Order: sequence, then C-alpha cells, then structure tokens
Amino acid sequence: RAQFSVINRLLKQVDEVVIATDADREGEVIARELLEYCRFQGLVFRLWLSALDDASIRNALANIWPSEKTEALYRAGVGRVRADWVTGMNLTRLYTLKAREAGISGVMSVGRVQTPTLAIVVRRDLEIENFIPKPYSDVIVTLISGNNAFPVKWVAAAQYCDEEGRCIQAGIAAQVVELCRQIASATVIDCQTKRQKKSAPLAFSLGSLQQACAEKFGMPAQKVLDIAQSLYETHKLTTYPRTDCGYLPVSMRDEVRAVLAAL
Repeated sequence: RAQFSVINRLLKQVDEVVIATDADREGEVIARELLEYCRFQGLVFRLWLSALDDASIRNALANIWPSEKTEALYRAGVGRVRADWVTGMNLTRLYTLKAREAGISGVMSVGRVQTPTLAIVVRRDLEIENFIPKPYSDVIVTLISGNNAFPVKWVAAAQYCDEEGRCIQAGIAAQVVELCRQIASATVIDCQTKRQKKSAPLAFSLGSLQQACAEKFGMPAQKVLDIAQSLYETHKLTTYPRTDCGYLPVSMRDEVRAVLAAL
C-alpha cells in the first residue's frame, strides 16, 4: 500500500510514463491496470527488456516502444483474468451445490488451471495404485565386425507380444538366446541408413527448467523459480526466467562469442 501511494503521487506529477515491468502478458496487465486505476492521462511508452545485461539494457533504452505495440498483450491478459473469474465463480458454485446434493460438504473449488492439474495428479496416482507389473523379455546381442562392436535387438513376432510390442513369452526369448549362442555368428542381410538433421536444443523455459531440475535433482518448482529469479535479478547471469519462450533476445547476439568462450 505504501509503494502504491508513492506511485500514485508520482503519476500526478508527470506527463509521460515508460512501462518497465516484466516483458510478458502479466507484466503488461499489472502496469496498465495500475495506470488505469490511478487515472493517468499522459503518454505511455514501453521498455521491452528480457535480459539485464548491459548490452540488453542499453539496446532497450535506445529502442523504447510506443504503448500500442504491446496493447494486444494487455488485452490478452485482461481476457485471461476475466475468463478465469467467470469460469471459477460459476463452476465453483455449480460443483459445490452438486456436491451437497451428494452429501459432500465444503466448497468444491474449480479453476482453469487448478482443476486440470488436480485431475492429472489424481489420474497418475490411480495409475500407480492400480499398476500390475507384467514381466517381459528383451534379447539384445552385441555383434563384432572388425574393430567395431554394435548392439542389435531381437524383434519378436506379434503373437508373442503384448499391446506395447514387448515379448511376454519368456520361453521363446530363451530359445532365441540359445540359438544365438549356438550359431555364434550373424550376417547383415539388409541395412537402411538415413541422414537426419537435429537442431540444437532451445534455452530453458521456466517449465522445462523446473521439470529438468525435478528429474535430476529432486528440486521443488518454487525453489527452482527462486534460484532462477535470483540469477536474473541479483546476479544478472541469465535472461528473464518467467517465460515459456526458449529463444534469446536479439540484443544478445553480439555477446554470443564472449559467452561461449567463457563456458
């Protein structure tokens, strides 16, 4: 409240405002709703900054945008807020009443994000609870040709496999292993090669970073966000973390060689 009072007082003293909130939809909504609430009538511009390194800051300051360029982001954000409110208010009331008819007390909270997320968690929990292990067999043989060794995998006939293509007939797999031991040699009768092009991975988005850290280090999502935010704001070592975009800003192009050389 104290900070809002300062902003409100300062807005009454100026004719122009440069929005410098986070470079995304929510940052746009926060700034414009504040200006609207304070009834600011002056000119509005936009500082678009997705990294806090010196070059990015200088480039953004030299290329301040008119507010119209990011108007669509604001409209999208407002639409999201209003849709969430309408959905949440109406469906929460509906499901709460239906729950009471079924003898369940309390509020059945429904939301655009929370309800599908809860469904994913419940579905996964049920899959784990109802999981029935199915033994299957793989036969992998290492072949040697000259100085080269490479693995080959036996592909079982469909009648020996489950719906996922795994061999569930252990006896058949054992026979194949025994045959391989008896023959002790193999001939490649068909070989297909295909040249493929694989692009380098994009930089992390917040979601992919949280997923990778959870899988490799067991870190909770909030801890990953806190660390990423600190690396961005305090240490200025990374770009803006709260994004679903994996591309770096064009302003950092000139720094690529220096960054790669420092790795």
